[in-house]
Amino acid sequence: MRVWLVLGVVWACLVLGVPLGKAPMVPTATGQTAYGLTAGQPAPAFTAQTPAGNTVALQDYHGQPVIINFWATWCAPCRREMAALQAVYQAHNTSELVILAVSQDSADTVEAVQTYWTTLGLTFLALLDPEAVIARPYRVVFLPTTVFVHPSGTVAAIHLGPMTQPQIEYYLKAMGPQPG
Repeated sequence: MRVWLVLGVVWACLVLGVPLGKAPMVPTATGQTAYGLTAGQPAPAFTAQTPAGNTVALQDYHGQPVIINFWATWCAPCRREMAALQAVYQAHNTSELVILAVSQDSADTVEAVQTYWTTLGLTFLALLDPEAVIARPYRVVFLPTTVFVHPSGTVAAIHLGPMTQPQIEYYLKAMGPQPG
């Protein structure tokens, strides 16, 4: 009985995006995060497809602040966070802010990703990563996970779990002045 209770709590934490025994991921005194991705190191390069089949590379946005958000259509905390990401994206519509939302859904759910995007009225870029090729070098262990990339191309911050609009704005402000 006790084992089932513990497993239930662990499962609930994973589904809700609650870190298990860890605060939101921040660099330690040495700059090393709990999972090995280091603030200040170059953001791992990647190329991905949009649901429409267009190719997007992180390098395309060098010189711009980038938010990389790892999410899935089945993730309830991700869905709540999307509204905050959209609000930030709209608030910075005259700047060069880029949001790349990297779906961790399986390859057979492209249509589900498109429907999700349309239903929520999202206007930033959705990318597909059904085999976790992008997520692996970013050390994504649960969803949502968000990586803030400085215009120089280095990792500025990593956040585990859902964020609010003020939290996202805080991370952007910490990266330095934003145009627009």
